[in-house]
Amino acid sequence: MTDGALMKQIGSKMKELRIINSMKQSELASASGVSVFTISAVENGKAPSLMVMIQLLRALGHLDYLDQFFCERLPSPVAYAKMLNKNKLRQRVKISAQDQTPPIQVAEPEW
Repeated sequence: MTDGALMKQIGSKMKELRIINSMKQSELASASGVSVFTISAVENGKAPSLMVMIQLLRALGHLDYLDQFFCERLPSPVAYAKMLNKNKLRQRVKISAQDQTPPIQVAEPEW
């Protein structure tokens, strides 16, 4: 997707959120501190600043859309296992003759 197409999609979503919230552009402008002209430009696919996007999302009650930027990434299971293995110290375990158990004898069946 091109940058322009992505901006049009974002603008369309912003307009959809405004309509779902039953807000006119002037009401959103008042709630967000952004001009009606800027809101119209965003809804028509013009690139706003990040600050404008934050103001609009806050006024629309959807700052949660930015949560992906702040979530903590956990290491993959393989990376986690490697990290654990680095911290382990390998020790050789000696088995004394007392600790060894005799092998189990299996009786042959009588046929």
